[in-house]
Amino acid sequence: MRSLTTNLVNTMTYVVSAILILVFFAIDISIDNWVDAEFDSALTDKSNYLKTLVKVTPEGTEFDFAGEFMPEFGTSTKASFFQLWQGSSVFERSESLTHFTDTDLLKKNMPLNSAIFADVVLPDGRDGRAMVSYFEPQVPKANRSTMHNVEPMWLTVAITTEDLSQILVIIDSSLAIGLLLVIVLIRWAVVKVIYRGLTPLNELNMSLKNVNVTQKYIPLSTDSERYIEIEPIRNELNKFVKISQQYLQTEKRITADIAHELKTPISELISLSEIYIRYPDDQRIGGSYKQDVLSISLRMKTIVNNLLLLQQASSENINLHRQSININTLMSQVIDELAFKYSTIHSRLNIDNRTSDKNCLIDEFSLHLILTNLFDNALYYSPAKSLIQIRLNSDNQGLEISIENELVTSLNANDLERLTLPLFQAEQSRSNSDRHGLGLAIVENIAKLNEFKFSFELVSTDKIMFSLHIPTIAAS
Repeated sequence: MRSLTTNLVNTMTYVVSAILILVFFAIDISIDNWVDAEFDSALTDKSNYLKTLVKVTPEGTEFDFAGEFMPEFGTSTKASFFQLWQGSSVFERSESLTHFTDTDLLKKNMPLNSAIFADVVLPDGRDGRAMVSYFEPQVPKANRSTMHNVEPMWLTVAITTEDLSQILVIIDSSLAIGLLLVIVLIRWAVVKVIYRGLTPLNELNMSLKNVNVTQKYIPLSTDSERYIEIEPIRNELNKFVKISQQYLQTEKRITADIAHELKTPISELISLSEIYIRYPDDQRIGGSYKQDVLSISLRMKTIVNNLLLLQQASSENINLHRQSININTLMSQVIDELAFKYSTIHSRLNIDNRTSDKNCLIDEFSLHLILTNLFDNALYYSPAKSLIQIRLNSDNQGLEISIENELVTSLNANDLERLTLPLFQAEQSRSNSDRHGLGLAIVENIAKLNEFKFSFELVSTDKIMFSLHIPTIAAS
């Protein structure tokens, strides 16, 4: 499993390290170039100083050099070297070249009054750097009018670069160590910053661990400082926890309601069986015993079948077989099927059909089940002789079916919110053993499964309207 913290730390470390390496590399190059330039400048100063010691007189060219003032050209172990040529002959050599009589310093042909630098190996075997100059010796002002043709001279000054190399090594090492320390410090700082930045998320995680969905809903703690990035997560988690607790409470209620619904017929079966066992010869009991057991069993079967249907609709286990269905034909079929329960159904249903002969590409079982439950509810919960308004409208959005009926018993806002909860029963239906509070719950789930829009609202205090919208994709 990958770690978000590790990824952030490594990514930031790599990015910052790459930038620092480039910066330190640029600094190192700049320092090296500056040191080399300073070294060449010092070499140039020495060469220019030695040039000033060369003078031209009527008697000839002189080199007025005093070794005691420039001991670096002496015979020490770290001596520097210089050599002068005039024409093809050696004019002067430094004292440090005394032990190297057969060795000459670097000499190159070049334009007059120019100079070049070159890396060389000194006569004593050390690495060094030389400056070769080709110049015309200076003539005193007093003699310039009489001395015109002065033979140019070569001057080569060679100095060891061992100290320079050591300095560069020290600089490079210092920069490398500094770079390493900076990277370590930055990684430490990044780790601290990221862990501190993730503290609100860790606190949220701990709060989530302590949530108990079986207890009363308590929002996740918001005592700590709020962050724009964390608050949406906290709010969504609070919604999820609340919904989970609601689902849990719903499941508990459904379980209790199922037990209650089955308890009554089971108690009736037990009581009926105990009485029949105690009085087997009583014809008043024995004559209707079988029919009573069958009736109670059928009621239990209806409850179980509706519960299974609700479960299938909730888990999307129903296979939908969409086909072209004539809505008018299907409504007539549903009305005829309900006629055995409501003999006045044809006179009570007032159908306002504005869709002409409308067909729908839909699952017949789903629409048949929805219409059956909605018509049955409207007939049962309305006054015996009241009219039920059924309207059919179609537009570019699809087909709209609305069912409006009066209510025998008014519903309050709380009842309206729980109307589609499984096994919820209004006060009127609790005394009827054939009503189980599953019809509207099944309708809502079947509608969702078919992507219908199912809604209901109170038109007035004693009138309710149910609406079913079948989208255009299903209408043909």
